[in-house]
Amino acid sequence: MEKFVDTSHTIHDKAFKVLTGKLKNENIKKVVDAGSGVTSASILLKYFKDASVDAIIYPGDNRKKNPLENDIGSNRLNVVELDLTKSCLRKKYDFCLALLTLGEALNFGNSFENLFHRIMDIKARYFVLYDIWEDPCVHFRYIEQYLKEKGFKIILKKKFRNPHPEHYPKVKYDKYKLEFDSKHYMGYLIKNLNVE
Repeated sequence: MEKFVDTSHTIHDKAFKVLTGKLKNENIKKVVDAGSGVTSASILLKYFKDASVDAIIYPGDNRKKNPLENDIGSNRLNVVELDLTKSCLRKKYDFCLALLTLGEALNFGNSFENLFHRIMDIKARYFVLYDIWEDPCVHFRYIEQYLKEKGFKIILKKKFRNPHPEHYPKVKYDKYKLEFDSKHYMGYLIKNLNVE
């Protein structure tokens, strides 16, 4: 029997259900979780019951690796340590999820743009991008412009209110001094028109 974390009480689970509602008739068998954690991996295993999930984590990121290996029990989950900004995935996927991944680029010495481009280079038919609306490191206008120019179609765009706002204290990353409250999340369901 599979074991995964119960995410039904989270806004992320509810948002994922809304964002992927139009995919009910799609044959989703191969899934990649770009910047995985127990919440995103559990959501994917829950909603795509027949799919295998490649959970991509930054090499050596034990704060994600240990819970993925200890809190989830599924032969459909494959944990892969890979720096997405330096390596490309050659495998084709039906679906890619980037849940709260783009805002973490600076944590690992990368730029938002580089990480975003590499995620969108993944050969997937559909994507869900979901991140904190107030995060100054995530540039949503840039995302939308890039998608429009590069052969992607935004099927659904929706902002979700965070029922439990969090305060992110001032942290200095490179030239950024970051301090913000996460009051909303922005989510996109995207179709890749370049992949069949």
